[in-house]
Amino acid sequence: MANSFEKEAHRALAISGPDMHSQQQDQSLLDRQQSNNEPASVENSVMEEYSEKPPPPPPRRFYKQKKYWIICSIITVIIVVVVVLLIIYVFFPMIAQALMNQSGIGVDSSDITFNPPDNLNKRDGEQLNMNSSFYMSMTSSMSNTGPFAADLKFHNPINVYYNDTLLGNITLPDSNIAGGKGTLQADTPFLIQNTTFFAAFAREMLANDEFKWKLKGKLDITALTRTATVQLDKEVTIPGMGGFPEVSIQSFELPGDDPNGGILVELGTILNSPSPVGVQLGTIKMAIGYDGVDLGEVTAEGINLAKGNNSILLKGTLQPQSDPANLEKVGKLFSNYVSGKMSQTTAVGVSAAPDGTNSIGWLSEGFQSVRLNVGLGVDKPLDIIKSVSMGYLDLAFSADQPYAPVLSAPEINAGFQIPFGFSLDITDVKQDLQMANNETGSFATISAPFVPAQSNQESGELKFAMNNDTIQAIGGQEPAFNDYTYALTAQESYTFQIKGEATTKTVTPIGNITLGGITLDVPTSLKGLQFLNSTPTIINSLDVTGGETDHMNLAINLSMSNPSDFSIYTGDVSFDMKADNTKIGTVTLSQLKLNRGDNAIVATAAFDPKSSTVGQNLLSTFVMGSDNNVNVAGNENSTPIKSLIGGLSVISIDSTLPGLKDPLIQGSKLTVLNDTLDTGIVNVQVSIANPFTAGLSITSVKSAVTYSGMPVGNINQDVSGNPINIPGHSTVQSTPLDMTMNLEPGAVALLLRDLAVKKNLDTRPLDALLTMGGFSIQGQEEISADPSLFDGFDISKFVMEAMSVLAVDLQLESGLTIGQYVNTLQFAQSNVATATDETVTKLIPVVGQPIVQQIVDGSDLAFETITLSEPTNSGFKVQMVGSISNTGPMAASISFAQPLTISWEGRELGKVSMDTINTQPNVGATFNVSGEFSIADANYMGDFAEFMINNDEFVWDINSIEGVNVDAIGYLFTNINMTKQVTLGGAKGFKDCVTIHSFDLPANDPAGGISLTLDVTIQNPSQVGFLLAGAGFESFFKDIQIGVLASDGAASFPPKGSSDMTMKGRLIKQDSQEGIDAITEVFANFLSAQNSTLTVKGTSGSGPQGQVSWLTKGFQSLSIENVTLPGPEVAPELIPSITLKDMELDFTAADYAPIMGSNLVNAQLKNPFGFPLGVSSLNMDVEASYQNNRAAHMDVPDVPSTTDANGMITTAFSGVPFEVYDDAHKVFNAFTKALTESSNVTFGMSGMANSIAETAVGQLKLTNISYDVSSSLSGFNNFDGKTTILKQAVTGGTPEYIEITLTVAFNNPSNITITIGAIQFESIMNEHQTSVGTVKLQDVVIKPGNNTFDCIMEMKSSKKEYVDQMVSIYMTNSLAPLTISGTQDSTKIASIQDALSTVRLGTAMQGIVSNLVERADVEAKAAVVLTKKAKTWVTLNNPLNTPYTIQKVSVEIENENDGKPYAMGTIDYELPNPITVNPGEQKRSDEWPVDVDANALQLLGLIGNGEISISLRQNVTVQVGDTDGGYASYFYYYQNNVPCGLDIKLLGISLPDDEDFKKDDNSTSSSVEQAASSAAPAA
Repeated sequence: MANSFEKEAHRALAISGPDMHSQQQDQSLLDRQQSNNEPASVENSVMEEYSEKPPPPPPRRFYKQKKYWIICSIITVIIVVVVVLLIIYVFFPMIAQALMNQSGIGVDSSDITFNPPDNLNKRDGEQLNMNSSFYMSMTSSMSNTGPFAADLKFHNPINVYYNDTLLGNITLPDSNIAGGKGTLQADTPFLIQNTTFFAAFAREMLANDEFKWKLKGKLDITALTRTATVQLDKEVTIPGMGGFPEVSIQSFELPGDDPNGGILVELGTILNSPSPVGVQLGTIKMAIGYDGVDLGEVTAEGINLAKGNNSILLKGTLQPQSDPANLEKVGKLFSNYVSGKMSQTTAVGVSAAPDGTNSIGWLSEGFQSVRLNVGLGVDKPLDIIKSVSMGYLDLAFSADQPYAPVLSAPEINAGFQIPFGFSLDITDVKQDLQMANNETGSFATISAPFVPAQSNQESGELKFAMNNDTIQAIGGQEPAFNDYTYALTAQESYTFQIKGEATTKTVTPIGNITLGGITLDVPTSLKGLQFLNSTPTIINSLDVTGGETDHMNLAINLSMSNPSDFSIYTGDVSFDMKADNTKIGTVTLSQLKLNRGDNAIVATAAFDPKSSTVGQNLLSTFVMGSDNNVNVAGNENSTPIKSLIGGLSVISIDSTLPGLKDPLIQGSKLTVLNDTLDTGIVNVQVSIANPFTAGLSITSVKSAVTYSGMPVGNINQDVSGNPINIPGHSTVQSTPLDMTMNLEPGAVALLLRDLAVKKNLDTRPLDALLTMGGFSIQGQEEISADPSLFDGFDISKFVMEAMSVLAVDLQLESGLTIGQYVNTLQFAQSNVATATDETVTKLIPVVGQPIVQQIVDGSDLAFETITLSEPTNSGFKVQMVGSISNTGPMAASISFAQPLTISWEGRELGKVSMDTINTQPNVGATFNVSGEFSIADANYMGDFAEFMINNDEFVWDINSIEGVNVDAIGYLFTNINMTKQVTLGGAKGFKDCVTIHSFDLPANDPAGGISLTLDVTIQNPSQVGFLLAGAGFESFFKDIQIGVLASDGAASFPPKGSSDMTMKGRLIKQDSQEGIDAITEVFANFLSAQNSTLTVKGTSGSGPQGQVSWLTKGFQSLSIENVTLPGPEVAPELIPSITLKDMELDFTAADYAPIMGSNLVNAQLKNPFGFPLGVSSLNMDVEASYQNNRAAHMDVPDVPSTTDANGMITTAFSGVPFEVYDDAHKVFNAFTKALTESSNVTFGMSGMANSIAETAVGQLKLTNISYDVSSSLSGFNNFDGKTTILKQAVTGGTPEYIEITLTVAFNNPSNITITIGAIQFESIMNEHQTSVGTVKLQDVVIKPGNNTFDCIMEMKSSKKEYVDQMVSIYMTNSLAPLTISGTQDSTKIASIQDALSTVRLGTAMQGIVSNLVERADVEAKAAVVLTKKAKTWVTLNNPLNTPYTIQKVSVEIENENDGKPYAMGTIDYELPNPITVNPGEQKRSDEWPVDVDANALQLLGLIGNGEISISLRQNVTVQVGDTDGGYASYFYYYQNNVPCGLDIKLLGISLPDDEDFKKDDNSTSSSVEQAASSAAPAA
């Protein structure tokens, strides 16, 4: 069958030609390579094109033979049938393989996804590991598949190779072909076999223009009802992505600030993929950069890369930059963008996470090969600057640079709109601008360096300034620049174009960057000057500054409005000055600067009024106050600045020159001379105002003066010799000019009354006065004087007010010189105000003088109070409060030109000045005036002071001769006389007028004694008060001076008032007993809350310079009795605490009257004052209490004491009975009990103390000082509850007890020493809580601290066995815990029985190493083994201090046997003759029988042992002591290591022991002989 298949194959090859054979060879080679796991080469996979050769054509002209056609047809049919059959059944597999080899596969599309397609079968839809697999939806076109229709079924999986390396495998679905082509639609998992190689493939797929896959496997081809399995080995060329060469940015958004820092960025990107391979990238991350600067990271979500344009929105953050170089590059990137320039940016892949979260290694690694070079830019510059408002400008032109004016714009406001949303702050701006208009284009440039700026991104406002930047005309554009300046001069508003470029320094979230390339081309407008005619130009003033021979120099103050948006500086400009179209001068504006708005400008002018009639008239009307129309006009020579000539030359400004507002003659002054009534001459001074800067000089005055047509006077005076010179801008009053005045009395009266009427004054008072004076003039009314008529009437004021409206008419002709300019000025001036002064009152008749004197004589003067202050020996100041009445119907002002003379009892005291007193009509006046009092005689003044202080009243006489002036109804009448007498109240000796509120004694006084301060209120009943620098006093108690006092600072004794005063002084040291007694009583009164009555005497009075003699004399006469020195409301607690630092109590004297003492008593002294108070001796009456119950009384006699700086009194006392009250025994018992058992006891002490106080004023006896305090003592605290037996010895015995002598110690934790005599305590055996004896102490004195006592213990008990146990414990060196316990019988002192019954002291009695048995000697016969009998002699010791007698022993004997003890024997023997052992004695007993318990073997072991150690356990019956037979005791005793000698005899011969064999080796005696010799004595 194989040979048949081979033959069929060769036939097929013959039909198909050599190509089919070649393809079969290639397939065989591929199969071998696959079987050997060798990679297939690309060359071996090349499939040559398959072609089927047709059968040879028939011979020529065969068709002409019909037969041939018939035969041929038959043969053809047969051949065709045969061939078809061969093809179908024999050659089909080879044909199918050949067709497969020659066919081609082209990938139309291929989508790599990570989500399974819906049409996958169950196996393909299993969950895959996306890091090693993915899903691929692939649409492929199959071509050149042959002429047959066929079905294809692939043997899956199909392997995919790249560069001969297996990438993975896929699953291909069934398909079909027909007509030489077919379509393969596959949705398959792609199972990656090598993720590392696949990642490398992914990088190349993304980077290269194409890549080639080779598909290898098998498939079944079914056609013509036959199926053949063929090999699949196809190379598929697929276009790669080529690194994405076509990438563009469609949108670039920076929407806002990243809260974490940086700027949010959104890049709308169009990425064109040339590859049919689509990839589900999911969420991608890319790092963006520019010129080596890492700008940040952006991400895009849901990315499915497909062929063609892919719209990707990348979002992320431009990260902050800190490197200046990086910031510069970032700034360039932004600058390029806003200026329309393209910038090449990069975007490098970082990761791809198809599911949006988890990145896939091979995909991310492949994606990291993506490096996009993207051009970032716009096709034209961004329109950022929307508008520019220049604001207000300052332009400065100069002749040197006429086409380069300097520009300053303090607040340029540019409207801007940044096409981004992040925050920015523009801090600086630089500009390169051009100014242009539509007609001429650009005509000037402005180059402005960086200046600070303020930006508001929200409102789109950018504000900055230009400072002294130059507007530079462009060369050749000067005419256009001239048009620009002309337009600014002429037009109301001028619009021009601003264009150019701006650069900013900007603060952004990524750092500070420089942003350039900001272009602008916007219109802006400026308001123009409008030829300065938008508002009238006002001449505010005209000033004459000087004069030349041919003209006057003028300074003209103009108000000129600049309606424009700019100020302009033009330097010097000049204009023609015109009036009535006639040039009358030239106006120059020097260094002209027109500011925006209103300008005050001073122009200069050369004005020659004599050059024309128009000028002369202008001058005349100007001086007389008339306005004149004037004009200033420009000309070609108005400015040297070429760029401004066009505008300034056509300026024409009309204005009005106002006349002088103020007349040259400001007024005049009329002065009435002292002799005017005689000469008729008055002085007139003319006030001439010079409104100009230049001085004026008047050389002559000629004037006629009239009033309402009535001649007033005439002036005709040449003053060229002394001209009236009036400096510029000043008013000068001329030298007095003589005027002949019309002084006819009726004329003067008529003038005065007419002026009063003109002044609208009430003329009735004047008419009354004129009537009183006998006048009768036109218009006068006959009125009698009434007080109400003169209410408020002031004749002087009336006259001066009337004259104040005097205005006269002048006709003037004056010679005038201004500088070098000379002229004669003629003018008339009406209504010239004429001033008068008080000299006009000299015309008032003097008939009022007698009337005034009469009023003064009838007045009454009284004083309410007089206060003296600042006294000296020669005088004092005085404040006088009083009244004056009966002063008549007119108000008057009474002044005292000379001091008033004050007299007392006919003698002058002194003189006093007095201020003016103003009275009211029919009322008089109250006054409060000051004055100076000068003393005439200080001694006499002292007499007066003494009288005034000590008496109820006194009288003063007051006189003045021609020293009083009365100003009545406005006229001062002088040289008036006054004589008055006044009565004033005295001080009455200050009786009951001194109150002491409180006092203090703060310290010892440096001058001796104790410092004293008092708060005092002093009432002054006198109408005369004193304000003194100081006042001194002395204080007395029972006629003994105890102190000196003075006011603390000023001493105020207000008249008829009171004064709170602080006084300081000292209690003086008392040297006499009377003084000591007095001061002691004062202190005692205070301490007992009682007042003391003092007498206070004055000693001195002082002024600012010290003591005043006359005042001191008065004060020394003062003695104020019954002044109360107040005691406290409650007696002060002088002793708040008493502490007994220690205490001694001797209870042996009496049960309830122990003798008490203390070596250290501290009592706190609470001094109610601050001075040192020391107690040197005291005695006390003490009431003691316990728990608020009265307990005992004690009288402490005088004892010395000391006091420290803190007021602590230290003293001591002894031998004082502490007498307990009969009804307080229980209280006292409770106190001693608490004192014994407690650690601290509080008790009360109260009573009275008497002390010797050491003070700086002397040694004071202070008695009955009460106290009531609580004090505390440290108690015995049960003597810390323990005692220690220091020594012990058994010293005797009686039938009742064993006597033990003890030395014991216990602690007294208190500071109390008690003497309690004989005491006793029960000794309680703790084990049985039973008394085993009584401890007795004699003459007991317990002191603080450790106490050691010798005592006797009588050991006895109702339970005798407990005493025997104690003896056993004692004799066996054991320990017996005991409690020493007090009872009611512990003492016979009743007051401490309860106390001692509480005593419980723990202790322990330590036994002794008694060694009662010194040794034992035992003798036995050899037959002891059988008899068990031996005998012993015991040597006894007595460790006691008393004899003991053994009566019976019961002993157990144990052989210690080198640590292997055994019972040796016993003794139970009652001694027929008791043995007595004296203290310290050793005594050998008689023979005592021994019952042997050792066995034979143990006994045989003893043979040869002459000395052994035994242990004894015995009960002994003894008599302790020798008194009356001693104390019978039966006690247990044991003793170890007792030496015991052994003597064992055989036939009466002692058996040798170990020692017997230790003889010298030279001995010749035999052992038998030795034994015999040793036995001989026994025989």
